[in-house]
Amino acid sequence: MPCFQHENSMLIISNDSFIIGLLTGYCVANHFTLKCISRSKPLYSNTNHPKFKLIIIDLRELTPSLIEDHLESLNNIHHQYSIPICAIHNRNRIPLHLLLPWLNYYKDETFIEKLDDYINKYIIDFTHIFDERRNYNRRLGTDRRILLDTINSFSSKQLNGAARLLNPDVDLELLGFFKIDKNCQNVYLKGRNLELTTTEFKLFKFLAEDPERVCSTKKLITHLWPNRGRANKSDLYQYMHLLRKKVELDPNNPHWIITIKGVGYKLHI
Repeated sequence: MPCFQHENSMLIISNDSFIIGLLTGYCVANHFTLKCISRSKPLYSNTNHPKFKLIIIDLRELTPSLIEDHLESLNNIHHQYSIPICAIHNRNRIPLHLLLPWLNYYKDETFIEKLDDYINKYIIDFTHIFDERRNYNRRLGTDRRILLDTINSFSSKQLNGAARLLNPDVDLELLGFFKIDKNCQNVYLKGRNLELTTTEFKLFKFLAEDPERVCSTKKLITHLWPNRGRANKSDLYQYMHLLRKKVELDPNNPHWIITIKGVGYKLHI
């Protein structure tokens, strides 16, 4: 089948509305065009160049014979046009073709996170995308609310998209798996309300204003208690511990709020 797309486009072969929904949100946030086709029929190469940056095949629930048909046609496309191919599989089912060097395998539960790393490393023109993201972040809340509605229509889980600065002009913000409701002072992680206190929300929001930035303990203390000259590191440690208990799966081995020894903390998206 012929497929014509502009230069920043990808194709997913899947019938899973949740995966397609996550990828739709990801593509909107990262300025990609997404094309979806059913996995019931293999995508055969032809004289027309399938102008995709990436092709993704969902191997879950496919019969071995259909997997072989798909991979045979995708192998031809990959070697003829040098298009990278990614495969989604279930963690409880080992892929049937682990020895194929031209395939990049991703487990379904970490698909978006790993895909973002892969795209940023091998596919995206960094300068071009940086400029696009910077312009995108300057927009007001309308586009962001549209993106939020798109993702929520498929699942309460949120995509793990690219980190961006918070926009003071909107009430709702998406930041990776987090949704920040500044009006109600609520933070949601994968759709779950973390039920933060006022101080915990203030602490999280300050870290989220510039993801991946290291915030010094002094700046955090000044931000949380601007009128309390006696506030110290012990006060900050106490609230950081309480915040991590609500945010982290294992507060003693944090994934989201990272300690930078001798400096401070950062929010890892």
